[in-house]
Order: sequence, then structure tokens, then C-alpha cells
Amino acid sequence: MNHGSWGPSHPRNGTIDELGEGEGYGYNLNIPLPNGTGDNGYIYAFNELVVPSIHKFGPDMVVLDIGQDSSACLTMEGYRKIGRIAHGLATRHSDGRLLLVQEGGYHVTYAAYCVHATLEGVLNLPLPLLEDPISYYPEDDTFSVKVIQDIKKYQKDKLLL
Repeated sequence: MNHGSWGPSHPRNGTIDELGEGEGYGYNLNIPLPNGTGDNGYIYAFNELVVPSIHKFGPDMVVLDIGQDSSACLTMEGYRKIGRIAHGLATRHSDGRLLLVQEGGYHVTYAAYCVHATLEGVLNLPLPLLEDPISYYPEDDTFSVKVIQDIKKYQKDKLLL
């Protein structure tokens, strides 16, 4: 999500035109998803942008820096799927080396459930161990899919990944 600059310690905005600097130019991929993006939008972004970039880059280690932002509408199942994707990427590219960093969470109780679901995915467990305690409205992913398609078009010739 596009949170904007956080001040001197974090001067960047997370916009799609921030592609890296110097020798790192073309290796930065920001995906500013709109507020309200849920499971379908996040998984679509992973499959359309993140996974192909990781395949091109071929990392020695996969780092999953994940938070539970209240303006995202990810369910436990969405976090589980993200964990599975990260597990698959680490298995394929980095001999299973995966660093999971829990970054934040604005709903203290639910954040713990989401971390648990992410770990279930990372561990590739066949079935959920916990049920999602939160109810969600069905996701309307039309806008988030359009944003992701636009980001993909913009990044197509700019990224070195």
C-alpha cells in the first residue's frame, strides 16, 4: 500500500517509479495496492508481479516481510496462501532458505492469527489448524486487479529482474 514518506528515516513513498538507484536501478519493485485489497488482489499481485520477478532474479534467500495492516482486507487464508508462495519460491530458488519478518499489525489480537496462518503456509501444512475468527464481506477485486495490470505494464520494460 502507498503509505507515503515516513520522514527522514524512510524518505521514499513506495510508488511504482521508485526503481532503485545506481547499480541497484531496475531491481526494486513497489506494488502500491489500493486500500481494501483482499486475498484475491494480493495473490494476483504475487502471481503476476512478485513470482515472475523472483524467478528472473534467482535469490540466494527469500525474505518475506509481512505485516497485518488494517486497511488491507486479507483473511487468514490470504496469509496462508502468501506463506505457501514464499515457501515455494524459497524451495525453488534458495534451497529452502526463507527469512520471515513480522513487521506490524494494528489489530493486536487478529495479528497473532495472521502470523499463525502465514506460518501454516510457510510450513506447507495441508489443513488450517485455526479457524478465522473474523467475518469479511466478499471481495470486489476489480479495482485492485486493474491497478496490478497497470503496474505490470509500467514495470514491463523498466525492471532488470
